[in-house]
Amino acid sequence: MEASVKLMTHEKDLTAQSLHTLQKEHDRLAAQQSHWDDLQRIAHQIELLNTRMSQADEEELKELRRAREQSRVLESEHAALQRQFREQEHKASSAEHTINAVKQNFTQAQQRASEWEKRAKGYEGDLEVTRTRLDQVEQAHAQLDADYSLAKLQMEEEERLVKVGR
Repeated sequence: MEASVKLMTHEKDLTAQSLHTLQKEHDRLAAQQSHWDDLQRIAHQIELLNTRMSQADEEELKELRRAREQSRVLESEHAALQRQFREQEHKASSAEHTINAVKQNFTQAQQRASEWEKRAKGYEGDLEVTRTRLDQVEQAHAQLDADYSLAKLQMEEEERLVKVGR
């Protein structure tokens, strides 16, 4: 019986030791299960984050595409505005050249007009002198006509007197 008690005690110790080992294994597995649960939660969160990031990436891509299209439109408008600006600049330059030519022509016309006015004033002075001379010549002519008429009359009178005196 002692051997049986010893055997049972030994079996009890082995069972207790097995129980203790199994308890440790159970605790270890429970801890691993907790880790696995944590890992599953983390994996699920990673999947959610990945999905959200994919959605955000797609939204960002859509936004980038929209921005690119808007940029293309703006670039096109910018190019058109640059063409218009160059055309307006060319027109302004042409207008400036035309204005300068008109100013130069106007200045030349003013100079010619001034010269013509000087000439006209000179001619007016000459005309006045000529008119004065003409008046003098006409007066002299009239005087000569009067003198001639008088001389003719005197001659006729003398001829008549000579005819009568004869």
